[in-house]
Amino acid sequence: MKYLFLLLLVVTAVQAIPEGVDPEPNGTHLFPCAMTRYSDPIKISGVLGVSFNRMTGYRSYRAFFVQVEPGIGGGKLNLGYRLGEIQFLPIWNLGLSASALQTWGNPLGDVEPEQTYLGLELSGAFAVLGLNFGIFKHAAGDDDDHDWIYTMGVGVGI
Repeated sequence: MKYLFLLLLVVTAVQAIPEGVDPEPNGTHLFPCAMTRYSDPIKISGVLGVSFNRMTGYRSYRAFFVQVEPGIGGGKLNLGYRLGEIQFLPIWNLGLSASALQTWGNPLGDVEPEQTYLGLELSGAFAVLGLNFGIFKHAAGDDDDHDWIYTMGVGVGI
């Protein structure tokens, strides 16, 4: 009886898909981004954003994304493009963003507070583990010793 019910359920589900409808996801899907990250020079931060995922296959996507990252030693704004693979949650992604970084408080290293930097950041993730690396040019502030800074970080989130 239990197997008959299961068979009936499967047949009903298959019949519920209208003819000519592609069961693969398509179109653009908004996906939230949230991560806790430790990076240089910001220290501990929270990353919040949204990804505009354009499905390119059954599980693969390409996406524009925007993120804000306030932290203890500074904050960032990232605008970028990524590609990846998603099931229910992201499996992996790799992206490049244009970023603005502002320092405050007591940033890591010898980077001074109240400085503004503009640059590029490469980010990637596998499951819930994320990595980022960036290079930034000094744009504003009175720290003449650091024309260029490099950032690196690791985080956990989606």
